[in-house]
Amino acid sequence: MAFEVYKPRSSKDDVVAFTKHHIRLGVKLAGKLGGDRVEVAYDRDTQQLRIKAVDDGGLLLNNNKIGARGIFKFFDLEGKKGNYEARFDPQEAAIFVDMKE
Repeated sequence: MAFEVYKPRSSKDDVVAFTKHHIRLGVKLAGKLGGDRVEVAYDRDTQQLRIKAVDDGGLLLNNNKIGARGIFKFFDLEGKKGNYEARFDPQEAAIFVDMKE
């Protein structure tokens, strides 16, 4: 019998989690945004969510979390709870989350 080693995922991984009321960014991803105000956009064709830092307005990024009940309703993402792989694009200074199942 071969043993497998359990390696827990760190909150520093490039992961975005959808909970009931929030979008939670991994510490590493949140640090790359470089701000505490964000804009959230969704492309229905590619099923990608974009999170980008903004200077004025936007949503508050507090403790790596974004209040997202309105976002989930607006983009019809209410049943999408869980962890999603994400990537940071330095050219756009944005996080992209692939929502395809």
